[in-house]
Amino acid sequence: MAGISAIPFGIASLHGFLTASAEATALNQPIGKVRAIAFSTLPHSQPLQIAQVEGCPRAEMVQSFATANFSVYICKTQEGAIFYRGLSKRTGSQINVMQVTTGEDGTYEATNGNIIYSINPERLQVRQNGKVILTEAVIK
Repeated sequence: MAGISAIPFGIASLHGFLTASAEATALNQPIGKVRAIAFSTLPHSQPLQIAQVEGCPRAEMVQSFATANFSVYICKTQEGAIFYRGLSKRTGSQINVMQVTTGEDGTYEATNGNIIYSINPERLQVRQNGKVILTEAVIK
């Protein structure tokens, strides 16, 4: 099939008691950079993460920002909807928020319930119930 590639992988124990396999398929869509995370760098209490996908999987990247602890992407779906994608550099956790507004000053605001993520070329700010709970300078 043209445009479809598959990457098989499997995990097996030394004694064969545990065997699992899966297949990941990409549908001719750029998914951005994939960054491997070394197991030896993870604390023992943190679950193992195979890889973190950067950018806008299956969407067009409108703009990207980086702070010391987060990567933020403003993405556009094929239908034209703008969404916010935030990735934690420390934990690998991510959030995707579909309700995004754009201010005249170039600030994007993503509303997720009572939390508002605000990003512009100078700073990332997160507010919960109107109270600032995080502010970080944009470094890139």
